[in-house]
Amino acid sequence: MKTFGRRATKKLYFIMALVLALAIGGGTYAYTYTTTLGTIGITEPSGDVATCNETATQPNWNQVLTYLATENKTCGEVPDGNLFAITPATAYSGDLVAHLYMTNTANLTKAYRYFNMKVYLPSSYEADETPNYRMLTLQNGDTSFNMKEITPVSGSWTETSPSDFEDGTLNQVDTTTSPGDVILDTFSDNVTDTLFTKISPPSANITVSGGQVKLKAIPGASDNETLRPNIAGDNTTIDVQYPTTGEHWDKVDDSPNHDDDSTYVETNNAAWQEDLYNLTNHLSGTGVIDYVRVTMVARSLVTPNQASAYVQIKTNGQEYEGTPETLSTTYTAYSANWTTNPQTLSAWTWGEIDNLQAGIGMQRAYTGGPAKNRYSRCTQVYVEVGYTPTTYYLSGTITSIDLLPIEKIVSIDSFDYNASAIPLGTSLKVQFSQNNTNWYSANGTAGGWDTLSPGTDTIDLSALGWSSAPFYYHMLFTSDGNDTPLLDEISVNFSTYYASGDYISSPFYPGYDLPWDWVKIYFTITEPSGTDIVFQIRTATDNISLLSATWYGPTSTTDNYTVSGTDINSVHDGKYWIQYKAYFSGPRDNTPTLSDVTIPYSGQPLDFIIEVTGGGYCLISDNTSEWGSGWTVTPELYCEVTQR
Repeated sequence: MKTFGRRATKKLYFIMALVLALAIGGGTYAYTYTTTLGTIGITEPSGDVATCNETATQPNWNQVLTYLATENKTCGEVPDGNLFAITPATAYSGDLVAHLYMTNTANLTKAYRYFNMKVYLPSSYEADETPNYRMLTLQNGDTSFNMKEITPVSGSWTETSPSDFEDGTLNQVDTTTSPGDVILDTFSDNVTDTLFTKISPPSANITVSGGQVKLKAIPGASDNETLRPNIAGDNTTIDVQYPTTGEHWDKVDDSPNHDDDSTYVETNNAAWQEDLYNLTNHLSGTGVIDYVRVTMVARSLVTPNQASAYVQIKTNGQEYEGTPETLSTTYTAYSANWTTNPQTLSAWTWGEIDNLQAGIGMQRAYTGGPAKNRYSRCTQVYVEVGYTPTTYYLSGTITSIDLLPIEKIVSIDSFDYNASAIPLGTSLKVQFSQNNTNWYSANGTAGGWDTLSPGTDTIDLSALGWSSAPFYYHMLFTSDGNDTPLLDEISVNFSTYYASGDYISSPFYPGYDLPWDWVKIYFTITEPSGTDIVFQIRTATDNISLLSATWYGPTSTTDNYTVSGTDINSVHDGKYWIQYKAYFSGPRDNTPTLSDVTIPYSGQPLDFIIEVTGGGYCLISDNTSEWGSGWTVTPELYCEVTQR
């Protein structure tokens, strides 16, 4: 069967008595239809009101010939099945009229003696009548159905609440700072000054050296302090002490002069033996340590024939020895100097001095003769610490340059520092400014200061409420003259907006599968200077396919929705699932704001199907050779839909 569909647009229709003469296949056949005379005036719609398309499956008209060939059957029932699917435009509301024409009756009459076909349209006014069908015959080849009030399903999808937006996918955007809105997210950044290259010339009392800021020292006259054994150290292996009571260290702690042979330690062992002694802490020494000198007063009982004694120290867990000495037969002072700590290879510190151990190593002085003549003997050990006393200026300041001259700032958040030393009697304070004139403590007190603690710490600056550059800090160093605080590093931490981000909505499904018309996209946005939000949309027939669907703007994949109320691209028509994507951009010190998005949609709840539900026929004869030239058993049908 041939069927023809026509897209319907409405013009002004005049319904009148018609006489239609058809000349088909060289023969002649006439049929007529008559309707009531009248004129109908209606408003012209803006586009198609409906489409009428041939259905995928059709009645099997070949069975007429099959029954004739196999059963010699010349009369029977018309095969049933679907003919046309009528789809109203998604937004159309009102009545429609479906016209059905059988256009090849002249050819049908060459095969059929009579032919009656029942056609039926559910949801038409005629479907509620008795009979509920219309008949197409060889004598009357057209009919029509009045379709009841067409009411599209419609609704709208809106995202505006915090929960709406939080269900979406956020990429460098934020939904919590301003609940109910989407804005660009912020991230933390910092400017760090390790070598203090970002400060103005400091005051005269301040020095910047080796990555440290400190008060300048005022050198004094060189001096020294003597430290003597006061308790046993880590080694006590020399064979003999005299007197035999007490400890080895108290045999060599003579002060200020040695006591000859009144007290001593000695050995005539062929192997080296060692004593180490803890020392009194320093009392008067200050400033820079110039040297550490360890001295022993020792002798040999006979003229020696080998070196038999040396001084030693132990610092930071490591032992270091002086040069072995060949001893005199009278008490003589032998020394070794260390100008720097041999373990650190750096200047001595007073802490290292207070933890220092000193001592001696000895073996026999003579390798022959009686054993009593082979002794090496030591009566005194002491340590001299040479230093240059230092005093410090009582105060000094540094002031930074603007630390944030090119940064895009949303908020200045905190100030980090590393002060490796703030000794007793010293202090380190800081205050902050945005104009290098008016200074504030971190809590916003004008002229106030924040006192730093030793080590690494953070000062919270959020109470200042500063949301833009510039930024300066001013640091005050104070001392009682005996020492200086040490500042090693500072950094200022700030927040800035991402330059771009995007928000993908959660998928939306109206609740049932209809060929939806997604109408327009409406949105409320705020776009400060230099900021922007644009949109794209994707759709699919199921939620899985939606995840990989292509994003479209109003005309293509390369443009965007920029104006609220823009028509949605027709590529999305008929899809069941939808998402939108909002693209955010800004200059990093400001952000656009998305407050809500609304997408209205509409759709017709079903298609209207014109179908064959029965009827009968009889052929002219059982011999097709007796049929007229151009015969056919298959009706050709034409469908037209107009506004009622």
